[in-house]
Amino acid sequence: FKQKTAYEISLGLVGSEMCIRDRVVKTYHLISPHIHHTQLVTCPNLNEELGGRYLFKPESLQITGSFKVRGALSAISRLSKDELKRGVIAYSSGNHAQGVAHAAKVFNTPATVVMPKDAPERKIANARALGAEVIFYDRRTESREEMSREIAKEKNLVIINPYDALETIYGQGTAAYEVIHDAKNPKLDNAIICAGGGGLTAGSCISIKHINPECNVFTAEPEKWNDHQLSFKKNERVAVDTNRGGLCDGLLTPTPGEIPFAINTHFGVKGLSVSDQAVCEAMRFAFNRLNLKLEPSGAVALACLLENKEKFRGTRTLVMLSGGNVDQKTFSECLAKASR
Repeated sequence: FKQKTAYEISLGLVGSEMCIRDRVVKTYHLISPHIHHTQLVTCPNLNEELGGRYLFKPESLQITGSFKVRGALSAISRLSKDELKRGVIAYSSGNHAQGVAHAAKVFNTPATVVMPKDAPERKIANARALGAEVIFYDRRTESREEMSREIAKEKNLVIINPYDALETIYGQGTAAYEVIHDAKNPKLDNAIICAGGGGLTAGSCISIKHINPECNVFTAEPEKWNDHQLSFKKNERVAVDTNRGGLCDGLLTPTPGEIPFAINTHFGVKGLSVSDQAVCEAMRFAFNRLNLKLEPSGAVALACLLENKEKFRGTRTLVMLSGGNVDQKTFSECLAKASR
């Protein structure tokens, strides 16, 4: 009931499902001058092996190296002149931080980002290079949401939510909108989407389901951070143990966002999860077969496809490759692990 109510509230903000879909389309036209329109890639050998068609959306080639810039641009573009003058703040393990920093630069507003102390150095450096002030927190002992709210209140900043806000979800949905727009045959049997807070999955559902109402949508997560998978099974938001790290730093969100989970539940999304070993093997596959360098978080959906070949055999399946911000040391270690 709580999930349905949250979704109904979300619809109430704009009027209807079709109206929400129109918001995604309008958002795309608004932000498209500031992003890359990433082109679908395929792997002929995999198509032949499985007797289907597998479409890969390489958001690793996006500006700032991930899809997150779409949501950041969408949210910041909607701010008033007064809000832009005050500045924005975001909490993130790295990709949303970079997206917000880039979007803030585009719309000429100061940006502060709250990042975990153990965030990859590359992501920290990139956020700073884009002009953001970086403030650190301990993901095991501190709440990034509470810290951001306190700083926002103290400095009168606007919080740019990474996934639990419709204006962010509209932007994330533009990635799947491009898929539908580009494909000569927009019919999809399945879509596998990397999930942290669930905003990319929610936006993808909005973009895909009006054309493909029977399309099966799956979240993809590391097996020790599979809060979406567990939540879908229980039909309520479930939290996982946060007292542990993980290879997929961009997906270490302990519980699904309220609005994304409501949308995803409404559309019947199901969950998949894989081991770190499978993620490393997917990174190697992407590098060798697709000529793409993925970060672990960005390879999880591909890992779910490769680990469930029989499930997706003979189908037309979209796989979101959500990011490519990985330092050379981590990338090399993952490729070495995949070769064992």
